[in-house]
Amino acid sequence: MPIRGRRKTAALVAAFAVALGTGLVFAFGLMAGWFDAGSIKGTREGFDEKAIDRGDPTAEAWAEYGRTPERTRANVDLALPPPYRTLWRVDAGTLLEFPPVIARGRAIVGTNGGRALAVEVSTGKVAWRKRLRGAVASSPALVGVPGSPRPGGVPPTVLFTTMKGDLIALSFSHGHELWRLRLGSAIETSPLVIGSSAYIGTRDGRVLRVDLRTRKPRWTVKVDGEVKGSLARNGADVVVGDYGGRVSSLRTSDGSARWRITSPGEPLRGAGRFYAGPAVAYGRVFIGNVNGRVLGLSARTGRVNWVRVVGDYVYSSAAVADDTVYVGSYDHNLYALDAVTGSVRWKTDVGERVSGSPTVVGRLVWVATLGKNPRDGRTLALDAATGARRFTLPDGRYSTAVGIKGRLVLTGVKTLYGLTPAR
Repeated sequence: MPIRGRRKTAALVAAFAVALGTGLVFAFGLMAGWFDAGSIKGTREGFDEKAIDRGDPTAEAWAEYGRTPERTRANVDLALPPPYRTLWRVDAGTLLEFPPVIARGRAIVGTNGGRALAVEVSTGKVAWRKRLRGAVASSPALVGVPGSPRPGGVPPTVLFTTMKGDLIALSFSHGHELWRLRLGSAIETSPLVIGSSAYIGTRDGRVLRVDLRTRKPRWTVKVDGEVKGSLARNGADVVVGDYGGRVSSLRTSDGSARWRITSPGEPLRGAGRFYAGPAVAYGRVFIGNVNGRVLGLSARTGRVNWVRVVGDYVYSSAAVADDTVYVGSYDHNLYALDAVTGSVRWKTDVGERVSGSPTVVGRLVWVATLGKNPRDGRTLALDAATGARRFTLPDGRYSTAVGIKGRLVLTGVKTLYGLTPAR
C-alpha cells in the first residue's frame, strides 16, 4: 500500500478510536449523572397524599432520629407555639451534634465527648450519665418503651452508635451497658429500628441488619461509598444514600436491592455524594446531595420525579410535612419545596450555613445555623407556611428541636434547653 494510503487508513482508525472513546465516555457520563442540566419540575405521578404520619397532639415520645422510621422529622399536630418559658438548661460538657430522643419523661442524648446522658424533661435533673468510649455523631434510638418498637424479649433499651465502630445497648432505666457489638468501622448513622432489628450504615460503606435478640448481624451489604446519613424505612425496604452518589432501596429480608439510582450531577463533575439521609413520604423519597441538588424519587421504583438545584452544598436531611419538603443549604437559606413538583414555595436567609436537619413542630419549622465560630450559631423557629421568623435562641450549630406534649427540647452547641409555651 502506498504511504499516502497507509496514512489515510491510520487517520481513519484514529478518528474511529476517538469517536468510540468519546461515545463510551458520554455513555458512562449519562449513567454517572455528569451531563445533568439542572432542576427538573416533577408531576403528581405516584404521589400519595395519605402516605405520611402527620403526628400526634398528645405525643409522649420522640423515640428515634426523625421521630418516625420514615425520618420525616415532623409532628404537625403537636402545637407548641411561642412565646416560651425556659424551664431548665443542662450543660453536656462537649458538642451535641444530634438531637436527643424522648420517652417516659426522659430526653436521652450522646455527645462528641463519648458520653450518654438522660435528663428528666420536667425538671432538667440528670437521671444518669454513661461513658461510651467513642464519640457520638448520631441520635440514639429507643426500644421496648412506649412510643418505640417493643419486640418481645428485648428490655427497655437505648441504642447508641459511636465513631469507634460500636453499637451499644444501654438500660433505659439506669444507663448500664447491656451489650456491645463491634462493627469495625466508624458509625455516624442513627440506628433505624424496625421490629426486632436495627439497621445501620458504616463509614466503610456497609449496611447491616442487626438482630436485637441475638445481638448479631442478620445480613451485611456493601454499597457504593461511605454511609453517613441515617437509613429510613421505605415500605418493606430500607433506603440509604452513599458517598458514591447513589441511593439504594434494600429489602429488609436479605439486603438485596429493589432499586438503585445514580444522582443527577453537575456537567462533567459526577454524581456528588450523599451526606444527608433520606425522608420517605407521599410515595416519594426526598434526599439532598452535596452537589447542591435535592431529589424527589419514586419510593417504588427509584425513578427521578423532580430535581431542585439550590445555591450550595446540601448536608441537611429534609423534614417533610403538609406537602412541603424543608431543607437547608450552605448558601445560608432554608428552602420550602413543593413535595409534588420540587418548586420553591419560599426560602429564608437564616444568616449562616445550614448543615443540620430541620424539624417541624406544629406550625413551626426549626433550623440551626453553622456559625464560623460555634458561639455565633443560632436556633431559629420559622413559620412553616411563610418562612417568617418567630423565635431565635442565641445558641445552636447542627441540631434543633424535638418535642412532646407541653415540652420542647432544643439542642445548643453543648447545652440542652427545656422550654414550654408561656401561654
